[in-house]
Amino acid sequence: MYIYADESGHSGRHIFNDPLFYLQGAIISEVDTEPILSEVAEKYIAELGLTRLHANEMSLHDIENIAASFLSLLSNIKWVFHITAIEKPYLAVIKFVDSLFDSYENKGARWLWYNHEFFRHTLCTLFDDMLFEEDKKIFWEAYLSDDFTGIASVVKIALQRINQIRIDKRLYQVATDGLDFALKHPEEITLLASRTKKSYKGHTPNMVAFSNLIQAVHKFCKENKVAPKVFIHDSQSEFGPTMKEYHALFGRARLEQNASGLGFKSDEVEYDFGKFSLSSSKQLASLQAVDLLLWLYQKQERIKSIGLSNKLLDASDPFYISRISSEMITRGWLYKLSNHEFSEDQILYGEEMVAEMEKVHFGKLRQFEEETK
Repeated sequence: MYIYADESGHSGRHIFNDPLFYLQGAIISEVDTEPILSEVAEKYIAELGLTRLHANEMSLHDIENIAASFLSLLSNIKWVFHITAIEKPYLAVIKFVDSLFDSYENKGARWLWYNHEFFRHTLCTLFDDMLFEEDKKIFWEAYLSDDFTGIASVVKIALQRINQIRIDKRLYQVATDGLDFALKHPEEITLLASRTKKSYKGHTPNMVAFSNLIQAVHKFCKENKVAPKVFIHDSQSEFGPTMKEYHALFGRARLEQNASGLGFKSDEVEYDFGKFSLSSSKQLASLQAVDLLLWLYQKQERIKSIGLSNKLLDASDPFYISRISSEMITRGWLYKLSNHEFSEDQILYGEEMVAEMEKVHFGKLRQFEEETK
């Protein structure tokens, strides 16, 4: 199989700059799309007097016509247009929860609230509401600098604000217990974003999206019983070397969300993850196709052809990291639970299990406090 990837809304560490969303798009195909698309791409390049097909240099009419041609040519093969869309400022909130509520480090954080997606995203939406943009900026810069003093200043703000709003009692307890422990025991919180000059890159939208693309490739491999042969990303100077490193180190690690919502199951695939390289879109029609399709996906409301819009959506496999996606996850679980009939025995078992988890939680917390006196 073949992968051609490009990005839009480049941000790096500057997640509060416009545009709001960073997007990475990729054609993931069972066969090489380059010989399929190159002839048509060259035809339009010649007709329009361009050096390459680039959406920002073309009219909507031309983009639609060319995209329609590309989608038509690809209709007879197994392929998917994978998209990772990241609401850049929201990444600061996710890192806030991820770094401060990791129950394996923060003894004040509940295991279930860190490991189950419903509870974790509930915490994300809570802190997205409580922290203002300026707070998020302070946290983000401190986080990338491994500056716990700066992080602590935002934690204190969160603790002040949480007492000014009305929220569920359990959510209040979980949030305040986790934040209090982090303030009292900063040495327990691991910060690695500034360990080396390039460590910060792994926390940026660019590399978060690239990591997600690796998992999308594994998903395609599993569904179609194929293995990667060529993996090409549009050239870039800042993240190219890190992408190569991630491809080599993590390419064979497959992660899948457990149906229970409790974490991921992981394994190492047997197949080789193919050759990774960077190439200019001027040389490859498939990268130019990604550019046009990604641009259209962002401008869906401007597409005049309903047929083209439907074909694009049918081919697309989007993955969002955003406030809205967190809300959809939490609402999905609430809907699932509200439509499930629980027996009295099941409810009693659940209550007993939660009580036992709390007992274990406080037991470990007391043990830690005694050992650190």
